[in-house]
Amino acid sequence: MQISGKYLKAWKLTEQNGFVKVDLGDSNKKKDGSYDNFTWFGCNLVGNAKTAGVREGDTVEVKSGIITMNKGKDSKWYTNVTIFEIERTGNPQASGASYTSVQSGGFQDEIPF
Repeated sequence: MQISGKYLKAWKLTEQNGFVKVDLGDSNKKKDGSYDNFTWFGCNLVGNAKTAGVREGDTVEVKSGIITMNKGKDSKWYTNVTIFEIERTGNPQASGASYTSVQSGGFQDEIPF
């Protein structure tokens, strides 16, 4: 499933084994005017998204991404979010922490960019 989204909050950035992951906060406005808030944990930033300069506390727009489901060895289904293109739309407000991209030479999957 292809995805895009505006006004997401980058809560946490981590690098694991050459991959960059970000936790993105999102919300839905309900009919009564209140909001349901939730987080997409461990979204993979690849391609252009990996070098976009997203920092913790930024407001971002996902321009291109995909959601997939994978069945684990324990027979549970896991949601994976991979983001190909992301754009910073707001200034960081909190920690000022930043991520500097490190090139990874081992990624062989087909990526649409």
